[in-house]
Amino acid sequence: MNRLIACIVAVSRRSLIVRILASLVCGCAIALTAWYPGHWLIALLALPFLWARIPGRLPAFALWCGYYLAGARDIPIMTERFFSGYGELQAATALWLGVAFWIGQAALLAAPWGLLKFSQATGPFSRGVRAVMATIAVSVPPLGIIGWISPAHVASELYPGWQAIGLGLGILAIAAAAAATWSKSTLMLGLVLIAGTVTARSDLAIPAAPAGWLALSTRLGKYPDGGFDAMYQRTQALQAAADSGFAAGATVVILPEETLGTWRPAVRYWWTGYLEQLQLEGKTVVIGVDLKVSDRPLRYTDSAVIAGAGRGRFDSRQPMPVGSWRPGASVSTLLGSLRQPYVDIDGKMTAFSICYEDMLIWPHWRLLVTRPDVLVGLASNWFVADQALEKIQAQSITSIARLAGVPLMRAVDK
Repeated sequence: MNRLIACIVAVSRRSLIVRILASLVCGCAIALTAWYPGHWLIALLALPFLWARIPGRLPAFALWCGYYLAGARDIPIMTERFFSGYGELQAATALWLGVAFWIGQAALLAAPWGLLKFSQATGPFSRGVRAVMATIAVSVPPLGIIGWISPAHVASELYPGWQAIGLGLGILAIAAAAAATWSKSTLMLGLVLIAGTVTARSDLAIPAAPAGWLALSTRLGKYPDGGFDAMYQRTQALQAAADSGFAAGATVVILPEETLGTWRPAVRYWWTGYLEQLQLEGKTVVIGVDLKVSDRPLRYTDSAVIAGAGRGRFDSRQPMPVGSWRPGASVSTLLGSLRQPYVDIDGKMTAFSICYEDMLIWPHWRLLVTRPDVLVGLASNWFVADQALEKIQAQSITSIARLAGVPLMRAVDK
């Protein structure tokens, strides 16, 4: 009898391991289908559908771990390049730190789905409610601070241009996928959601980007550490790039995030005359720059500054955690206000997304309520250039712009 019980336990454990591994593989496959190299965000609905049908918390947790591991697979390389590039850590140490971040973020983002997993006897309504709770948990702070590739992105595929209503219906579609049965009520809900999708997609008409605007992507790399000569050469390269855009007929030129580094007295001196000339010519430049707030501790904002004929400023609402946003550390960026209004540039109401914000939905809440004329994205991607994460970042902000129904202009430095 003891031998029989031992065999049953061994088979049960083996079956559980198989289900965990199968779930992990499914999660990875869905991530690769929805995000780079795939571009089919509709596949995100497979996650709640499978999650609701996989028996056991551990396999359900593994499904979402696989999704986040595959979707954020570049974190180790990104961390190694970033921290070794700034000389803060040795390359090997930074790489292992990146591995820890990679595994940790997957576990944290999968946790709500594991904790909210139900018994197989749970009814469809409860399954749908739990799916909504988990989706919200991974999409808004505090966990949403690392809430990249949120399943809520499916809303941009189903209900483009419908803003907050579209996001709400998209989350409802996630609930429907988790609750799906052959009952009359769930079938009716499915038909309503499909009808909304058909209507939204047939009515989609995202306006063109403003005429005379040009977003310039560059290949200048990390801001130089070589003193004034290197800083001055960067200034000349940026002014030459902007001049080429103006010479081509642009009246507004957008440069990438942090292209000027910190707005030091020397940098201000090199740019003052140039910006005064732009003002006389009625031309505007948008520059990514760090603006110092205090010296001890060193605090600064990661900002988009509008200069020349235009005037304005927009601060990043969520800089990259650990990389630049380090609360309590001696050096850290500050969080920009979530209540920052749109900026008027050349008569166009302009929304901004600054680098890491491209990966998140919640900082863009205003886009889902009031539609601007254009969404401008600024990014510095020297540490993720040639990696999948660069493509996934572009997919993410494109998804947000599509949901909001606004044209997107991006300036990226590699």
